[in-house]
Amino acid sequence: MEKPKSESNIFSVRIVSIDHYMSPPITDLDISYSSFQGGVVNEVPVIRIFGSTPAGQKTCLHVHRALPYLYISCSDISLETPEEGDKYLRLISSAIEKALKFKGSAGNRRQHVHGCSLVRARKFYGYHPTEELFVKIYLYPDGSTFVEIGFIFSIVEGP
Repeated sequence: MEKPKSESNIFSVRIVSIDHYMSPPITDLDISYSSFQGGVVNEVPVIRIFGSTPAGQKTCLHVHRALPYLYISCSDISLETPEEGDKYLRLISSAIEKALKFKGSAGNRRQHVHGCSLVRARKFYGYHPTEELFVKIYLYPDGSTFVEIGFIFSIVEGP
């Protein structure tokens, strides 16, 4: 019996290990420009997945165009117009960039924030009947970036 078309296009891997590395962007494959930063992206994360297929073949998968992100609650801030929202996003982005660059060496030119957007979501923990406003921040990964951002904002909450 022939498999349905949708099943024949599935690629399955049993994951043994996952890591990532930073690499210069590959044209037409990776994110090479950040409209939020207004410039060229120097390095992008590539997720590497090691595992095996159901047939037993060893596999190393390289996943491009995947950026880590986090949510910061901003429900207590009144944003009346889209311009106020954009201004708030730029303020948060520049605060994170400055704080993370301050942590590094004086000549640190590495980018940390790829972009920010305002999203409506429900808090993840507990029961919350309504959606709240969050800032979704896309980052270029660094070993301790998420922990440091938590210290910058004192608390990081997820939807």
